[in-house]
Amino acid sequence: MKQNSKALIATSGYSYADWRDYFYPADLAKSAMLQFYAQHFSAVELNSTYYKILSRQVIQRLSEKTAEDFEFIVKVHQETTHRRRENELALKQLQDSLLPLKESGKLKGLLAQFPYSFKNNQVNRSYLARTAEQILDTPFFVEFRHSSWLNPALADFLKNLRIGYVKCG
Repeated sequence: MKQNSKALIATSGYSYADWRDYFYPADLAKSAMLQFYAQHFSAVELNSTYYKILSRQVIQRLSEKTAEDFEFIVKVHQETTHRRRENELALKQLQDSLLPLKESGKLKGLLAQFPYSFKNNQVNRSYLARTAEQILDTPFFVEFRHSSWLNPALADFLKNLRIGYVKCG
């Protein structure tokens, strides 16, 4: 069976002051970094959403600064991966804010990067299942830092929940 897959080369984030003189021109305005970045890459992992759920207006501007075929993988908020107390609210707010990317076809997935303390046990597997149910019609990917997830049953577990796996490292 032939699979339609592609590999994208991108970075986690795009707005870094220490990239000036190495990637960005020294005098490039911070507001122009994404446009410049998008001339060299066709995708980005938007990681600022881990720290703060951006407004719909900010997301709209990000969409407008990139080509029609540019792709965003958006990191879920730290409430989902680290605190895990108000996950349902955080996911709803995030997904609502991402509507401009979704409507433009640029939202290609949500990424949850779990901390080392998130071990493979029944409580955390149930949490993942509940989280996957709340992700509407957007691909959902997870990255685990704890080695307890690296076992033969992981692939089937994630496949059954329609969750993609991102290898850490």
